[in-house]
Amino acid sequence: MRIFSTLSPSGNSSVPGSMTWYRNLYEPLLDLGHDVYLMRMDLMAEQLGTKWRTEQFKVKFSQKLLETFKSENEKKPFDLFFSYVTELDIEESCIKEISKLSIPTANFSCNNIHQFYLTEKIAPHFDYNLHSEKYAAEKFKAIGANPIWFQMAANPKYYHPLGIERTLDVSFIGGAYAKRPYYVFNLLENGIDIHAYGPGWRKTEHLANLRRIKRELIRDRDVIHLIFVFSPQKRSEISSRIANMDFKDNLLAKYICNFHLPITDDEMIKKYNESKISLGFLEVYDNHDHSQRTMQHLHLREFEAPMCGALYFTNYSDELAEHYEPDKEVIIYRNEHELLDKVKYYLNHSGEAEKVRESGYKRALECHTYQKRFKDMFDMLFEGKV
Repeated sequence: MRIFSTLSPSGNSSVPGSMTWYRNLYEPLLDLGHDVYLMRMDLMAEQLGTKWRTEQFKVKFSQKLLETFKSENEKKPFDLFFSYVTELDIEESCIKEISKLSIPTANFSCNNIHQFYLTEKIAPHFDYNLHSEKYAAEKFKAIGANPIWFQMAANPKYYHPLGIERTLDVSFIGGAYAKRPYYVFNLLENGIDIHAYGPGWRKTEHLANLRRIKRELIRDRDVIHLIFVFSPQKRSEISSRIANMDFKDNLLAKYICNFHLPITDDEMIKKYNESKISLGFLEVYDNHDHSQRTMQHLHLREFEAPMCGALYFTNYSDELAEHYEPDKEVIIYRNEHELLDKVKYYLNHSGEAEKVRESGYKRALECHTYQKRFKDMFDMLFEGKV
């Protein structure tokens, strides 16, 4: 099958040289034998002389993409347009023009549970919307878009056991948001040597003072703002933001040696392999607002870590239980107390820990590769089962 694909390789701009989506959404298509024409948004930003996700980039990129798609399609027709774009990347008119060529269009998106605003304007213009969170389907249906559940997974060519010694007790790789700092604090306060790597935990030394000054200015602004705000909802939002800021500052000051800068994709794989326990957190705040309700969704690490042979801990959810057998293939917890108890238990029971690692790895390799995800999706799409 001939596929036109466009995406940005990075899973997070804070991660140096990240190729997360290139490895997971592009290379598996090649592994399956498809002919893929890839237009990388990061390279196009350089070529067009614009910054990615600005209005100028959106206009120029949409025009260039449409021109390129039509030109390449004339050389050899495409069977599918497959993208990972948000409304910050592409104009609706561009998608409409591609659809006029009677070539199926499919767009992948994630984080729709709490960031649906990034895709809701463009979603109705795609033939298929591949969403990674199961319960996001209703959001797409509500706006007249056609959803397909395309679960997260991992590419086993990169995410795999390395056979190295496990020298770290507990690690977490990811951003310092939602309830994550509170869980980490509880573990540290109870003697667990956990190390966190990722955006928001700490800054480079030369930026530390600037970061402190910026945070103090933001905090002062919010405190002053509280004096003039009378809406209970707005006051709650501001107060929650101040409390979270103060908590993270105190946490970093007390346990600075346990917090680290973002690490590369390859370093992440190494951490999964050298950690006795790898942590995950499903909880997020709606729109990243600390005063809003807590929500859950699965992340890539739910598949990357077990694929690396890690002993993986994360929150319980019904959706997770559809992918792994709880406490047999991954360890689940429902609150900070259960997390602490289970961390202590498995650090002291290496034999049982190894059984869970092996079972989780086997399940990930058999069921949760992106090669399998794409094959299953194409079987469904092109056999008329949607």
